[in-house]
Amino acid sequence: MASAMVQYVFTPTPGCDMPALFELIKESAALWRKHGAEVSLWSVQVGEIGNLAFAARFESTAKLGATLDALNNDPAFGAWRMKSIKSNLASWVRSNQAYEIPI
Repeated sequence: MASAMVQYVFTPTPGCDMPALFELIKESAALWRKHGAEVSLWSVQVGEIGNLAFAARFESTAKLGATLDALNNDPAFGAWRMKSIKSNLASWVRSNQAYEIPI
């Protein structure tokens, strides 16, 4: 069974309160974990230097789908989204969804 992942790349707003941004990221990570994701945060060091990438990994595409359904039905996640938008701490760059190709 192939793994699946989603990645959200964003850039901190210049001059933002970085501890507040990391706290917001931790809140999101807890919600993703609650619904079955293995999450990690990455600092881009080559290419788009300064961007951050939030990654959520799953054992299968079915687990990815179940987690997304659960998140989208969780009122706490909806509240987190609004809090994130209103914070103006970062801007979205791109999202990726990928599936592992066993080799």
